[in-house]
Amino acid sequence: MMKFLKVAGISVLALAVFIAALIAWYWLDARASLQADIRACPSVTTEQATAAVLKNVLLNGERLFSKPHLTQKDVIIEERGVQVGQTGTLVPFRIDGVTDRRYFGMTGCASLDAVEYATEYYTEP
Repeated sequence: MMKFLKVAGISVLALAVFIAALIAWYWLDARASLQADIRACPSVTTEQATAAVLKNVLLNGERLFSKPHLTQKDVIIEERGVQVGQTGTLVPFRIDGVTDRRYFGMTGCASLDAVEYATEYYTEP
């Protein structure tokens, strides 16, 4: 019985160390990614951010927006709303024929090819 408790205690300790190492690795990776974005943002232009989001929309249009065969003419970038911040970019756009919402493409400055999207739905007043 004592031997079992000793083995169980060592196993629990090893699991706790492993989980702590995973948390530390995740935290360090997130911190490194943030620092890379902070260093890259001063050199990113609104044109680069727009081009990256447009490229991603055209490549993934059917999967992301249920619109097959999207072309550049179908994606209406709201150029006055494009922003490059301290750690990322924001590119608002609409898709021709979709009148009830607009989309936002967001990237980190260090990885413009990794685009995330958000949607804003229009509501009638």
